[in-house]
Formats: sequence, structure tokens, C-alpha cells
Amino acid sequence: MSSERKVDPFAALILVLSIVGIILIATQYFASFYLGGGYYRHSCLDCEYSTDTDIAAQVMMIVLLVIQIVVVLNDLVPKRFVDKDLTIIGLGLAALTMLFAIIGIASFGAEYGDFEWWPDTGFYGGIVAGLLNAILFALKYKNR
Repeated sequence: MSSERKVDPFAALILVLSIVGIILIATQYFASFYLGGGYYRHSCLDCEYSTDTDIAAQVMMIVLLVIQIVVVLNDLVPKRFVDKDLTIIGLGLAALTMLFAIIGIASFGAEYGDFEWWPDTGFYGGIVAGLLNAILFALKYKNR
């Protein structure tokens, strides 16, 4: 008999996607708009043209992704933090990550709707990480 423990591939993918999502949200522009005259303005965690709501949404997405990392680390480490299966909680957190991405971009669009604006890499990092994590948590729950 082998005492090797199998690594859950869904948990490993969620871990990687969450880390990539955090990096994209924290380091890239969340949204941008064209001011005219060749000038572009951006929203990010430390940009001047961010709205309060989209900054809060970006921070919440990072926090939710960190919590998702903790949820999957609970399955990946040899000694679990919590003995319960936290997959459903992770699924809810992934859904909330997508919701906060939508709230943040809607806030930016409402503020700068008079200009030509678009979602940027930080938004896509958050929404894609939330969507893929939700799918992976659902598959993880189905295959448990």
C-alpha cells in the first residue's frame, strides 16, 4: 500500500488561476477611457481616474481570490485547516468574484459614460478567474 496522497487537479488549477487573477487585478489597468487629444486615462488600484466603487470592487476581488486560495489549500495540504468540505463555499466566492467585477466595471462605465471607455486587463483577469474557478469548483463538487 502506498501512503502517497493524490493531488486534486481541480484544486491545483483553482490555485493557479486565483494567483494569476490576483496578479492581473493588482498590476494591470481595470478599465480605461479616451479623453481626447491622444490622452488615455485608466482605472487601477492606484490610478487617479478610478471611482471609489471600482477600487472597492477590485479590492474585494483580490480578497475573494485569496480566500479561494485558502479554500483549495485546505484540500492540497496534508493536514487540513478545516475538516469540512469547503467546495460549495468556494463556488459562492467565485460567483461573488464575478459579481464584483461586473459592479466595478458598471461603476466605471457610469462615471465615464460620456467618453469612449472599455474594460481592461484587470477586469478580464477578475471575471475570467471567477468564471473558471466557479466551473472548476462545480466540477470538483460533482466529482467528490
